[in-house]
Order: sequence, then C-alpha cells, then structure tokens
Amino acid sequence: MFGRRAFAAVVAAATGAVALPALAWDASLSGERVLSAGRVVNVDTDAGKITIEHQPITQLYMESMTMIFRVKDPAMLIGLTPGDKIRFRVERDTEGFVITRIENSI
Repeated sequence: MFGRRAFAAVVAAATGAVALPALAWDASLSGERVLSAGRVVNVDTDAGKITIEHQPITQLYMESMTMIFRVKDPAMLIGLTPGDKIRFRVERDTEGFVITRIENSI
C-alpha cells in the first residue's frame, strides 16, 4: 500500500525525527545567539547600571527606547563612555532585566 519512502516519512513524522528548516525567528528567541545594538547614554559603575538607547530587542518584545539596565558584573562597565556604540546581551531574571555581555561595536 505504502511505498518505502512514504512509509519512512510517516514513521519519521510520527517519531519527531523530521528535519525541519530553521525558522528566521528561532535565532531571535535565543538570548545566547543574539546581541542587541545600542548607544551608551550614561554609565554608573558604583551602582552597576548603564543607560542605553537601544534598538528593538525582539526576544524580549521590547521596542526601541532608552532604558537603565543592571549589569551582571560591574567590571563590564569599565572603559564605556556616553556615546559609545555597543552590542549587548540582556536577559530577564527575577529582579527584571540584566545585561550579561557588552561589546564595543565601534
């Protein structure tokens, strides 16, 4: 009734062994793969906070805005000055949003 290929396709689909193409939005959902872009507005090393004017952060459903973020490690702020263009990773934790990585994008 079924050919070998049809049978293999049915078995693969039933077991979840089908290789599907990666969707474009998959990358935007993973904070590990995506760095957001922004510009430093203010740096408060003592408080461990940075103000960033950022572009949309799709994985967190945020529009473009200027926002104050906590940083996981205040040492990440050393050398950053207002006006610097940066790329950063932001994650949500129990206290709100926290930046876990910052790079100058020059």
